Amino acid sequence: MDKEKLITMLNSSSKVVGSKQVLKGISDGTVRCVIVATDADEDLKKTLVAQASKRRLPICYVSSKKKLGEAAGVEVSAATVGLLSEEEDK
Repeated sequence: MDKEKLITMLNSSSKVVGSKQVLKGISDGTVRCVIVATDADEDLKKTLVAQASKRRLPICYVSSKKKLGEAAGVEVSAATVGLLSEEEDK
């Protein structure tokens, strides 16, 4: 994904960062899109993709955890970010 587009998406939406928060958001229906770093742990990626696919959520990929963390505005690398549904944005 283009870095500018990613930053725009992340800045214009409420989000959760990290695998536990994203998996919880998928489970409770508050996440509308999942962004996954391709260099994240393989088992984690499989779990995230399986859960997101089960809920028919769009999945976007970025090249690195470092870039995803920076784009999400956190000071650490991030394996995954979940964009919250518009109802959760309010």
